[in-house]
Amino acid sequence: MGNKVRLASIGTGMIGQVHARALAEMDCCEYPAIADMDSSRKDFAESLGARYYSDFKEMIAREKLDGVVISVPNEMHADLGSYCAERGLHVFMEKPIASSVEDAERLIESTRKNGVQLLIGHHRRFNPLINAAKEIIAAGELGNILGINMLWAMYKPSDYFQNSGEWRRRKGGGPILINIIHEIDNLRYMYGEIERVYAEVNNKARKFEVEDTIGVTLRMKDGTIASILLSDSVPSKWAYEQTMGENDFFYQGKGNIYHFLGDQGSLAFPEMLKISYEDKSRAGWQYPLKLERLNLRSADPYPAQMEHFCRVVRGEETPRTSGEDALRSLKVTMAVMDSGVNHRPVEV
Repeated sequence: MGNKVRLASIGTGMIGQVHARALAEMDCCEYPAIADMDSSRKDFAESLGARYYSDFKEMIAREKLDGVVISVPNEMHADLGSYCAERGLHVFMEKPIASSVEDAERLIESTRKNGVQLLIGHHRRFNPLINAAKEIIAAGELGNILGINMLWAMYKPSDYFQNSGEWRRRKGGGPILINIIHEIDNLRYMYGEIERVYAEVNNKARKFEVEDTIGVTLRMKDGTIASILLSDSVPSKWAYEQTMGENDFFYQGKGNIYHFLGDQGSLAFPEMLKISYEDKSRAGWQYPLKLERLNLRSADPYPAQMEHFCRVVRGEETPRTSGEDALRSLKVTMAVMDSGVNHRPVEV
């Protein structure tokens, strides 16, 4: 693995703890410290053999780090990431890159100016099923893709909103920036760039300031039509976290959440079920379909993402999700927010 890099965490909420556990077990890095304003995280830090700091600035001053893994509320991303970059630290930032396009651009410029790398935590890009589906589409196995459908539906319990402060109940802290941005990034990564969006949004379930249900129609650059339906307020088994088995925190079930519809075949994901006609000369709704289930399995992408960050810090690889790439996903996500508020299509 070469020389080990010294990495530390800033923020150990739900996803921050996932990153921390991965880092503590990896051979590619030393993991000396965790910073979190919540003093109850001290026991968690010590359980991983890491020193606890309530002040991230003190941690950075004392620990002689090469990089940091940041998992804090969205509105803190740009300021905290820029602070670290100005001290020569490579930055892993949990998605989204920032809570606004302007803040994202500021963070990108700070890392560029200070000569450090910026990797954004769109971890799904490290799942082997995501990459397999991407390859199937790119290879033309489904023919010309005409439509894409994506579904994410789960129930976030009341303590999700109570234990993390007000930010998850306010604009910018809801499922558009926390959840649908994942689907948008997957769509971009697996298929291509997005040209225009139209969204309908409501807060019918909880009546918080923030949205809870979103429906989006997207036009891809090549004219393909895609749709995303998302709600964090319904009992359901049709969500990425429940079907992919990446994180045992979530109840695990089965079901297809994405459908890629081509003129030569379709793919149901993550079952990896290809649907086509055995005899192309006998194609039509009256003829039987060929069903082919591919022998591919999901895997935990979080350790792979952190190992990639180690290689990025050592200069061996470029970020799989750079700041500029993540900014494109953010711009589409902000267009969804704009469309939902103003009830009109938005060009990206």
